[in-house]
Amino acid sequence: MNRMNRLPSAALVAVVFFVIAVASPSGAFAGDRPWLIRVAGVSVDSDAHEVEVIGTGEGLSISTSSGFGFGLDLEYRVSKRLGVDFGVLSAAPSVGTSVDVGWKSLSASADVTMTPITAGLNVHLTPDSRFDVYLGPLVAYVIYDSFTLTAGPGLSESFSSENDVGFGANLGVDVDLDNNGRWTFNAAIKYIDSTLEGQPSDGDAGRTDFDPTIVGFGFGYRF
Repeated sequence: MNRMNRLPSAALVAVVFFVIAVASPSGAFAGDRPWLIRVAGVSVDSDAHEVEVIGTGEGLSISTSSGFGFGLDLEYRVSKRLGVDFGVLSAAPSVGTSVDVGWKSLSASADVTMTPITAGLNVHLTPDSRFDVYLGPLVAYVIYDSFTLTAGPGLSESFSSENDVGFGANLGVDVDLDNNGRWTFNAAIKYIDSTLEGQPSDGDAGRTDFDPTIVGFGFGYRF
């Protein structure tokens, strides 16, 4: 399913999540502190291995490495076991490839800054425990910044990027740090099915299944 076909479905899912949050009575979870805000440091890894050159059918092998950044999300507990979660994060994983220049091959790399904006449903499996485990589906609007692939002095190519819409999943745990349950430690992993498409200033565009896996550790506060 390409990004244009995904957009109506993703928009509908996001609207459903928003309606659930807005329509739910205030303080539905345990009568108090239904909100939880989380701040985390994140590591983003891509599953990309090959770039498809659009219109030619050719492929180009690439490698990727982790990028680091920060994330913020806000969850509203609709009930004891169900929460609606909205989040944003930013990180810059690196991509690399080999470029043939005359008789030799040069390594080229670029940091690709990505900012997923997510909406999801968290199903809490152990709501009465100090270790509150949750999982659920999410939808993401992924903003990709323009980037420059550099192989050396005077050897670079700038690419403009297309934003993407993707679906994914979230798995995490909140660990209470105090007796009243206000402060928590959080660990979570997200996966997003997303495509990165880059267009050089002169030449054919390329695309790859970027499919980021996001691991985060941080702290939360209930209110």
